[in-house]
Amino acid sequence: MRWLVVLVTACKYPPPPETADDARRANLAHAELTEGRALLIEKCTDSACHRTPLPRDVRASEWPRHVADMAERAEIDRRQQTLIEQYLVTMAR
Repeated sequence: MRWLVVLVTACKYPPPPETADDARRANLAHAELTEGRALLIEKCTDSACHRTPLPRDVRASEWPRHVADMAERAEIDRRQQTLIEQYLVTMAR
């Protein structure tokens, strides 16, 4: 039952969708932001520890440290870590 509560909570407040304007502002490919968001949802929604983080939860400058701290537990490789970080940093601004 606990996993259902976590899943419902995570889905109730999904991370905001990225736009082409967000990608241009960050000087990134829109596809990179899209993939970063998808990875964030995929890797963090499965977590029984916490809800899926939202970009506004932390200052943009703090996201790299937070993502690095969670990378091993979330079982993400360096490329995935970078994509998630880019999405969170861009959308936190």
